[in-house]
Amino acid sequence: MEMLVIVCSSTMQGEVHAFFERNGIDNYTKIPEVTGSGKGGGTRLNDEIWPGVNTLFLVVAGPGPAAALKAWVREYRREEVREGLKLFSLALQEMI
Repeated sequence: MEMLVIVCSSTMQGEVHAFFERNGIDNYTKIPEVTGSGKGGGTRLNDEIWPGVNTLFLVVAGPGPAAALKAWVREYRREEVREGLKLFSLALQEMI
């Protein structure tokens, strides 16, 4: 099992949800408004200088769904024009 942390532009929420539905990922936590800065999506601090927010998803997945999600993010990030989308993969040691 892996803990996958997905940070994306809030405008991509629909695409992420659609991927989850197509791939049977129905257990996740969504934090709808997060701010931050990164190379993939620029700076979004929800203020006058850096407008916009991101959305964060936490997903615990087995090998199949985790691999599919990683492949989807890799493929999306190859596109020249895109919104911010980043995935972090963490080994899940215990779930209580």
